[in-house]
Amino acid sequence: MPVTRNTSDILLVAVNARYSHCAFAPRSLIANLGPLAPRAGLLECDLEITPLQLAERIAARSPRVVGFSVYLWNVRLIEATARLLRVVDSGMRLAAGGPELTADYPHADLFDTVIVGEGESAFRAFCETVLTDGGDFPLSSVLINQTGEALASLALPYDRYTDTDLAQRTVYVETSRGCPFSCAYCTSAGTGLRLIPLLRLLPAFDELWRRGLRRFKFLDRSFNAPTEHACAVLDFFRSRVTEDTCLHVEIQPDRLHPDVLSRLAAFPAGTLHLEVGIQTLTPHVAARIGRSPDTARTLETLRVLTRETGATVHADLIFGLPGEDEVAFARGFNTLVTVCDPPEVQVNWLKVLPGTRFAREAQRIGLAFNPEPPYELLRSDAMDFATLSRIQRFARCWELVHNRGHFSEACLRLHALAGGDFYACYQALADHLCAAEGKLFAISRPRLAALLDDFLARPLPRPDHPSPESPLSS
Repeated sequence: MPVTRNTSDILLVAVNARYSHCAFAPRSLIANLGPLAPRAGLLECDLEITPLQLAERIAARSPRVVGFSVYLWNVRLIEATARLLRVVDSGMRLAAGGPELTADYPHADLFDTVIVGEGESAFRAFCETVLTDGGDFPLSSVLINQTGEALASLALPYDRYTDTDLAQRTVYVETSRGCPFSCAYCTSAGTGLRLIPLLRLLPAFDELWRRGLRRFKFLDRSFNAPTEHACAVLDFFRSRVTEDTCLHVEIQPDRLHPDVLSRLAAFPAGTLHLEVGIQTLTPHVAARIGRSPDTARTLETLRVLTRETGATVHADLIFGLPGEDEVAFARGFNTLVTVCDPPEVQVNWLKVLPGTRFAREAQRIGLAFNPEPPYELLRSDAMDFATLSRIQRFARCWELVHNRGHFSEACLRLHALAGGDFYACYQALADHLCAAEGKLFAISRPRLAALLDDFLARPLPRPDHPSPESPLSS
């Protein structure tokens, strides 16, 4: 790709997981620079870029201030780029912010300032100091925003999306910031929920709609809290919905008000994608990590969403949580599939993220984890590494065969064969695939279909895992 030569005094850099994703945070930072906004530019790329290539593209813009948006997937690439820029242009001022950065971030000395928390006000102040006052921030300055931005007056960034963005890429929006919950694994825990006023928000959404955007991906951690706010946003889209509309929102299942549910049910089939965070169905584990231990209510809500709305429902489970062994995890998975049978169940390896309660308490509660991103758990008080690796093979097999939707008929046969023990069935299938291929990736669809047929022609091994009829652990 040719190097862009236009210059910007302020350059926001976003390294996205995929090109199709539009970065929200740097657009919001630019929108809130006030009179400095015309002097700011945006450089977006994806993970295919190398640190040297990224440094070259940044240097070609001759910025005086560079702001990096740092996430789990790009932190090491950005750190390497910052090291190069220190050599290329020692006068360039570097700022970094994002959920990957905490008050004790170990590589803060790579940047002139590290912003922890919401960054619009702090980044503007940094730019004003460098560009207007001519001053310098002390090296390794860490700015912590503990209260968050004033959302009633924060400039909304949606005019920063181009028509090409709206037509071709995943566009992110938000109606709130923070989260009312305190999940031990989450970087948003305990931040408190704050709402963007509807009188400002809905006209901005209307303008996006007028410009042709039909696929809205919401950043809200808890879209359905509070009820009145969620209902107003859903009413806005329900009055405009077309067959090519898609709203992607994250739902908290134990707090879904009937008014929100009735509105979700009113949308045409296929226009809603609901991400439902279950995480665990073991009550004492749920309580320990800050989730609701009322698993019956959670399951009932998920069942209703799956069967009484036209939404595509995606449920999340985490394995490796403290206090949950393989037997309890398998029981919860089996129960989830039996009671609700959501189209997708995403099974995720626990990540011990910087700044979370799990990271702070890891040694005390028996968690050992990879110190490098993405910080996978290596051992818990209930699972060793071999067990975690076995469940990961199961999860990969489930993703390949079930979640991707390419083998509907084979899945029906697998589920009949499973006799309610879906975990054992797909674990045995994972073993079969590994024995045949030596891997669970880069298997062509025709080859996978043949391996499925071969597996279904054999008797199913019956490991000692609990069936969904067994009561959930308390």
